[in-house]
Amino acid sequence: MNRIAEVKMGGLEIVTGDMSELKTFVGSCVAICLFDIEVKIAAMAHVVLPKKTNCKPHTVEEERGKYADDAFAHMMSGMIKLGANPKRIQAKMAGGAAIFSHESETGLFNVGPRNISAIQQILKENDIPLISKDTGANFGRWVKFSLNSGKMIITSNLKKTEKII
Repeated sequence: MNRIAEVKMGGLEIVTGDMSELKTFVGSCVAICLFDIEVKIAAMAHVVLPKKTNCKPHTVEEERGKYADDAFAHMMSGMIKLGANPKRIQAKMAGGAAIFSHESETGLFNVGPRNISAIQQILKENDIPLISKDTGANFGRWVKFSLNSGKMIITSNLKKTEKII
């Protein structure tokens, strides 16, 4: 049976073998997926912003994936508690588009590239290999991650494409 966990904006879900798929929709946000395929444990966060700027704890459980740095910490600790081996965890990501035409490559409001950069830096600092990505451009994406196969399927209605990474 194909059981799906939907990840809301700013949300984070961790699944094991009884759930077979994670999915979300991203524009300038980034869907980051960490997984240990050997023990069938995966986590997906819908990252809205690169960094949490205050030290206040989240008041809403649904916002654990909102900031790249905070999301990564929640994903790793949750996966390890369920039995994932940090040495086997890999990553895939999609999103980070420049949705608005007035966004410049280095502009303050160009959140997509800033999210991508923050996530790549966090992965590098923690020795988590980013094995594939579909990022940038100027369109939103539906993102699905299959825990059974380890494949991420990215669909764009605007570009009328489907890509498997």
